[in-house]
Amino acid sequence: MNFALIENKGFLPYIKKELEKDGHSVVLNRLTPDIEVCIIENDYFMYNIYRILKIIKKNKIKLVNFVNDMACNRLEKYYPSNSYYKIFIQFLTNITQKNKLLYDRVNKCKPDHNKGKYYNFFSERIQQYFNRGFKNRLFYQKNKRKYLKYADLNLSISKYTQKLTKKFLKLDTHLCYQCVNSDYLSSLPKVEIKYDAINISSIFPHKRQDVFVKAANKLNLNILVLGRYFDHSIELDCPHYYYPENEKIFEILNQTKFYVDASEWEGFGMTPVEAAFLDKISIVSNTYLHRDVLGDYPLYFEVNNIPDLVEKMKIVIDGGVKLNNAEIKKNYSSQALKKRLMKHIESLF
Repeated sequence: MNFALIENKGFLPYIKKELEKDGHSVVLNRLTPDIEVCIIENDYFMYNIYRILKIIKKNKIKLVNFVNDMACNRLEKYYPSNSYYKIFIQFLTNITQKNKLLYDRVNKCKPDHNKGKYYNFFSERIQQYFNRGFKNRLFYQKNKRKYLKYADLNLSISKYTQKLTKKFLKLDTHLCYQCVNSDYLSSLPKVEIKYDAINISSIFPHKRQDVFVKAANKLNLNILVLGRYFDHSIELDCPHYYYPENEKIFEILNQTKFYVDASEWEGFGMTPVEAAFLDKISIVSNTYLHRDVLGDYPLYFEVNNIPDLVEKMKIVIDGGVKLNNAEIKKNYSSQALKKRLMKHIESLF
C-alpha cells in the first residue's frame, strides 16, 4: 500500500519505518499520483488539504484524519476571539484559505519595504482581513466539522477527545491512541541525575506550571520548566527555557529523577508517556484524560491541590513508589500504533 503522512514535528514519522518493514511505500508531506492513503496528523493542515481536496477525491485517495485535543475554552460564549469582528475575519480567512487561486493571489500581495507606503498599507490590510485565522467557536463548530466530514476515517487520540468531538461537533470517531518516539527513547543510556523534577509543556494558564513550582519550592527541589511562553503574565520562580529540538528535551528529561504534569486538561499527554519510556516516575493531575491514557503508571494528585502534590513528591523522593511502566511501553510504541492504525485502514478497503 502507498501512504502519504502529513505531519509537523509530531508522531506520524515514528511509524514510517514500521510501515516500510511491512512492504508499504511511505512519503512525508507530499502527494504522488500513486498514493492510496493520506494520513493527516492534526487539523493544522485543514486548509492545506482543502486546497487539494479535488485532487484527492479524483484520485480516490483515502483520507484519514487524527482528531487532536479540542480547546474547550474556545467554545465558551465570551471567549475573547468570539467577537463579531473576529468571527467575520475568520469567515474571510476561511474563504481565502480554501480557494487555491485566491490563496495564491493574496499571498503575492505582501508588504515590501522596497515598495511605496500606499502599496504596503493596502497589502497589510489584505493580509489582516484575508489571511489570519481566529480559532473561535465558528472554527470549531462549523469549519472543523465540515472539514472532518470529507474524510473517509476520523481517529480521536483519546477517549476524552472522542467524547468532545461527539458532543460539540456531532461526529463519531474511532479511538486510536498516538505513539511516542519509542525506539529513540529506549536507546538513550542511563545518565547522572541533575534535576529532582521537571515539567515540559507550553506555558499557558491551564498547564498550571505555577502549581508545580510552588509545590517543588516547598521541598527545596532542584527543578526546571521547559516550554515556550504563551502567557507572560505567568511568573515562575524557577529556571525555565525553551528548546525546539526534541533530542535536547529528551536529554534533559533523561537527567531528571521524576516528571510532574499539573495541567487541568490535555488532548493526549505525550510527555508523561515519554518519561515512562525513560523509566521515570511521573506525578500527574487527576484528570479524566490522564487516567484514560496513563492508567496505573503515574502517581495522581488532586487538580490544583498544592499540599497533595507536595505529599506525592515526598513519596517519590523517599522511594515509596514502584515504577509501573510496562503497560505504557506496550501501548504507545511505534509498533503498537502501526498495528492499531492498519486495523482501521484495512477496514476502508
